[in-house]
Amino acid sequence: MGTSFVLFFGLLMVPLISGASTFNATLICELVVNGTKMNDPRACNAWVECVDGNPVSGTCGTGLFYDRESQKCLSSGSVKCVSSDPCAALPTGFAEDPYSCNGYYYCKDGKGQHGVCNTGMNFNPGTEDCIRDFPCSNKMDPDSYCNILPDGVFVKDTDNCNGYQMCWDGQVINGTCPGTFYFKASTGQCDYPQDVACDFKTVPNITEKGVCPDGGGFISDNRTCNGYYYCKELADGEFTLEHGECSDGRFFLATDGGACVPRSKVKCNYDRCVGLGNSTIQLANESNDGCRGFSICQDGVAIGQGTCPQEEYFDELTQRCTTQVISYTACQISDGTTGSQVEQLTVVDDDTIISVS
Repeated sequence: MGTSFVLFFGLLMVPLISGASTFNATLICELVVNGTKMNDPRACNAWVECVDGNPVSGTCGTGLFYDRESQKCLSSGSVKCVSSDPCAALPTGFAEDPYSCNGYYYCKDGKGQHGVCNTGMNFNPGTEDCIRDFPCSNKMDPDSYCNILPDGVFVKDTDNCNGYQMCWDGQVINGTCPGTFYFKASTGQCDYPQDVACDFKTVPNITEKGVCPDGGGFISDNRTCNGYYYCKELADGEFTLEHGECSDGRFFLATDGGACVPRSKVKCNYDRCVGLGNSTIQLANESNDGCRGFSICQDGVAIGQGTCPQEEYFDELTQRCTTQVISYTACQISDGTTGSQVEQLTVVDDDTIISVS
């Protein structure tokens, strides 16, 4: 490192050492929808577009900076740019350090020296001076998507299958998909778990005693009302899991070896809208409320709730509130005895499972 020296206005200068950037365009493109464009934080005039999951870089013309909100190249004077390498877009002069309130760069011919203000002082980019207690905000977090992505872009949460993040006004907003749905980065929407690749999916621990029945069989997937696993026993006594779903209008009942039965016959604490509302809005009985309320379903997901008028019950089969007492097992407050038409699950061969009513 070269010799440090102090300028007359209190700036401490040291040669710029280029370190490894935290910006990983390839990783970010795996977390956002195809076609997303973002700032390249290494230069104010550069941008990156995600094309089929891969980053494609581009640069603006002379005197232009990339504006992430309009997604256009605009006059450098009209774009507020916080770059991890401000000297890449500033040939000569002082520029603020995007990572430090008391840091700055002196740029010359596109290259820079890093400086630090004296203790208690922050860099003022307007006066290019170190000012005591100068207010500092909007510093770049090296790992923050909101410094490079436009508002409203959804980003997959890498530690949570059903989680996502969105930037609004430069701030991160955390969100979660409803029920047991997972966030799908390629579409920017919530989707069925089986249609989303996620390394953090919660599946039964098949090495845990009692998860799979002796000799194999069917168990709930513990994520959806209509999903199940077939425990396939291997030659060494271990098991492998094969996921499946009951046919439309049926939920999985884990008792007595597992079977798919009419949905009104199954108590389920997961989203009961699964399988409903794919073409038009439909309603579903809610669990354990005495058959008084209902969920409003769209594309298999609950988007709201409602309750029938006093002294009326909701009937999922007719999609209406009625004065007739409804006592489906699905919505009874306590379990009741009821007959059900069972759809038995049968293994034909190692790769095929069929339902026999």
